[in-house]
Amino acid sequence: MGLVAVLAVLGYFIYQEWGYLHSPFFDKGDYKVNIFRSLAIMIGLMTWVAGSYTLKAFSEQNRALATLTLPVSSFEQLLYAWTMTVPFSIGVCYVLWKIAWSIALPYFLKDTPGLAFEKDSVFLVTNPYFSVFYLGGSAAFMWGAVSLGRLNFLKTLGMLIGIILLIFEWGQGMFFKAIFPNAYGFRTSGPVPWVRPILTIESTKGIFTNDIHSSFEVIHQFWWILCVPLLLYVITFLKIKEKEV
Repeated sequence: MGLVAVLAVLGYFIYQEWGYLHSPFFDKGDYKVNIFRSLAIMIGLMTWVAGSYTLKAFSEQNRALATLTLPVSSFEQLLYAWTMTVPFSIGVCYVLWKIAWSIALPYFLKDTPGLAFEKDSVFLVTNPYFSVFYLGGSAAFMWGAVSLGRLNFLKTLGMLIGIILLIFEWGQGMFFKAIFPNAYGFRTSGPVPWVRPILTIESTKGIFTNDIHSSFEVIHQFWWILCVPLLLYVITFLKIKEKEV
C-alpha cells in the first residue's frame, strides 16, 4: 500500500506539470519543469509508512520462518527497522521516480521542444533541512509502531497534526501577540520551525514585514536537524527495550 501511495503521488505531480504546460493561461516562457519536488514528497511519505510497519513483526507472536530469522536484540531490531525505513525506502522511491520521469519526459519534450527542466536536486537547494522531514518523520512513526499498536500510522499522524496545530496556531500566535501587543494579524512563511520565518505584522500603525533573526539560530537549527531525530530514535529503542522486559 505504501508503494501504491507513492506512485499515486508521483502520478499526480506528473499530471500537474503536464496540465501547467498545456494550460492556455500559463506562461511557459521561463518555466522549468519541477521534477525533484515529487521525489521529496515520495520519500517523506514512504519513510513514514515504512516506519509505521517495520517494527510490527517484532510485536506479533508469529512463528513463521521469516519472523524467526529477524534480529533478536533491541538494537538489532532498531537497526533493521531503520535500514528498511530510511535507506531502503529512499532507494526504492528514487528508482520508481527515475523510471517514471524517464518515461514521461520524452512526451513533455515532444509537445514543447526546448523545454527546460530543473537540474539541481531539491536536497541540495534546501541544504540538510529535509532530514527533519525524512529522519524525524520516520523516527516518529517508528515510535508510533512500538507504542500505539494497531492503526499506529493513523494514530501517529493524528498526534503529529494535533501537536503542529497546537504549536503553530495557538502557541506561536500567543507568543507573537505578547511581543507585538498592538498587532491584530500575523502571517508567516510556513509551519517549519527549522527555517527562519518572514513575519508580516498587521497593526493599527500599518503593515510591516520583518525577517526574524536570533543569536540562537544555529543552535535552533542544529536541534531540529540532528537532535530531534536522534532523540526520537533513542526513545524508540527504549520502548523496544521496555517491551522486552
